[in-house]
Amino acid sequence: PEVPWFWSDQYDVKLQIAGVPFDADRQLVRGDLAGGAFSVFHLSGDRIVAVEAVNAPADFMGGRLLIGKGTRVSAERLADSETSMKTVSLS
Repeated sequence: PEVPWFWSDQYDVKLQIAGVPFDADRQLVRGDLAGGAFSVFHLSGDRIVAVEAVNAPADFMGGRLLIGKGTRVSAERLADSETSMKTVSLS
């Protein structure tokens, strides 16, 4: 299914958002808040329902794909920015 998404460049900040967080029961931060490259993932159970990525295009693209497929993910792997988005799924 088509996942709603949005992006905006604001000076040196690239903001990318995908999904709708209304059904989320928790949030998970991936990356370095202080360093200015991070993502906030909104999860419902073990599925990502939305992602807000700041200077983290790989997180945005991976999150958008996982949202569209309804893929179950490991929160522990998702929180680890050293883990590729390609390997966060539980399947």
